[in-house]
Amino acid sequence: MTDSKQGAITRVQGYLDIIKRPWPKPNPDDTVQRIFGSSKVFYDPEESKPRATGYTVPLKVIEYYGQGYKSLEKEQWEAAALYFSRALHLDPKMIEFYALRAEAYIQLCDFSSAVQNLRRALVLQPDNTKYLERLTFVLYLQGQALFEQCDYLNALNTFLHALELQPQKSCYRYRCMACLLALKRHQDCLAFINREVKQGTTNADVYLLRARIYNFFQKPKLCYRDVRSALLLDPNHPQAKVLLQLMVDQANQAHKDAGNLAVQGHLQHALRRINCAIQNNPLDPSFFLFRGTMYRRLQEYDGAVEDFLKALDMMADPQSELVRKTQRQLLLAYNDFAVHCYSNGAYQEGVMLLNKVLREEQKEKGLYINRGDCFFQIGNLAFAEADYKQALMLNPTDEGANMRMGLLQERMGFCEQKRKQFQKAEDHFSVAIKHNPKRAQYYLYRAKSRQLLQDQAGARQDIATSLILNPNQPKLFSMMANLFPGMSVKEVLATKVAHLARLELQRLGDSDLPDTSAGGIMGMLRIRELERQKARNLQVLWNVSEVSEEEAVPKSLQAEPEGTEELAKASDQQEKKEPIPQETSPSESYLERITSSSVFSTWLASGLRLWGRLAWCELGRYPFNC
Repeated sequence: MTDSKQGAITRVQGYLDIIKRPWPKPNPDDTVQRIFGSSKVFYDPEESKPRATGYTVPLKVIEYYGQGYKSLEKEQWEAAALYFSRALHLDPKMIEFYALRAEAYIQLCDFSSAVQNLRRALVLQPDNTKYLERLTFVLYLQGQALFEQCDYLNALNTFLHALELQPQKSCYRYRCMACLLALKRHQDCLAFINREVKQGTTNADVYLLRARIYNFFQKPKLCYRDVRSALLLDPNHPQAKVLLQLMVDQANQAHKDAGNLAVQGHLQHALRRINCAIQNNPLDPSFFLFRGTMYRRLQEYDGAVEDFLKALDMMADPQSELVRKTQRQLLLAYNDFAVHCYSNGAYQEGVMLLNKVLREEQKEKGLYINRGDCFFQIGNLAFAEADYKQALMLNPTDEGANMRMGLLQERMGFCEQKRKQFQKAEDHFSVAIKHNPKRAQYYLYRAKSRQLLQDQAGARQDIATSLILNPNQPKLFSMMANLFPGMSVKEVLATKVAHLARLELQRLGDSDLPDTSAGGIMGMLRIRELERQKARNLQVLWNVSEVSEEEAVPKSLQAEPEGTEELAKASDQQEKKEPIPQETSPSESYLERITSSSVFSTWLASGLRLWGRLAWCELGRYPFNC
């Protein structure tokens, strides 16, 4: 106000300087006085007033200015606007008066009139930044008043006008955003915010506003990103903290829903829910672990591996339980991926995946078994044998590893037979029998190799064993006719060779039973039972060892020694006195010797049942094939 007053006074003074001084008319005072003397009767009253021509308007302008300025000082806004209006009516080129009249209109809250006066002043003097600042400020006030009156569209137009005059002012953009939100024009508001962010704003409220818009559009991933950006700019921002906690709660609920759906078998629905959880809280590694597990179960192994690696990158403590679970799931994903490749015939890819897993985990037998299967299909039997051996070193009683080793040795034996290396073929079939003694074909194949090696006794024992295990093999009877000429199956099974074969099968079956800890009651029972079975087997084996060599010769060429019938009767009596022990568990033999009504017997029976279940679990499926 003071600057305006001083400017106006200076301008008026300059204006007065350029006004020409009036030339007074010659007043013949001396002549009148000389004629009329001292009498003033004949004087005209108007002639006594000073007269001037050519400066009446400037004086009025100065007068109105002074009165208007005094009215401003006295806060008489209407009078001030009136006097400045009169002055401008007389001289419309007085720019300062437009600004002063605009101030009066501002105080009267007549923002439209104030804007018109300031625009006029800015047009007459476009280089005056003070007028520009004042005009945009009045537009801001006018827009805010319209916004409070819920006239959002006119308020938006007003703020846009102010933004055009001063585009560097962010406050006008903020008010435009508020008007667009009130008008529910969210896309236009988002465009304003994106331009503001590109300009490098440091206002946390801008990011929070965009986060709310993304939340409205159901884009939780982008919403979470902007909330984190707002908290980086202002860590104590209360509204940002509230919104972040809301998103974390939504993520936890989605994770819970995904778990329930996964238990019910709805894996696709569970995957959608866990995706929602990750979008709401992408910094929780447990969510990535869960989604990776879902991907693995859906056989989407690329996504599973990626999620497991992300989860491991997020975890700081390498010794935590969550890290261990994630690493386990990653190994499972690699293994399942390798199994998938194996099923589709991509054996080399399966080997590469399992190599990657085995660099991290060397104590899981299933990995070696699966890689051995891939090598077996490729034809690299040496590597397959090495993997199966490694698996058996980790668990010698594993049925799957023993079965695979038997098949591998069978194939290697066939290869040696084709090369006419019958001794090596016999060795391979013997190893196959060692790992899978219940498979009748192995004995048949070994019998053929032994027959070619002129080992008739061993061949006869293998044929008898094969008859005991599976008498319905097609190639068995032709070889039986060569080794046991003129004898039926029943007669062959009644020979001492067959009895010896049964003892050998029993011995191999006992050796295949899982090891039990030597400590405690169960270990002692197991050891005692095995010792008794060995003693009975040795006694029977001693009785038949004397005739085993004689039975190795074909019956048609053998000279029957004296006392054969007596020896047969003696052996039959021995068999009746000491029958061949059946395959009974140590728990049954022990329970027969204790009183069933005692408390100790009840406790021990329950413990033995538990031991039986645990033993069955040990022989169950591999953890990598679940």
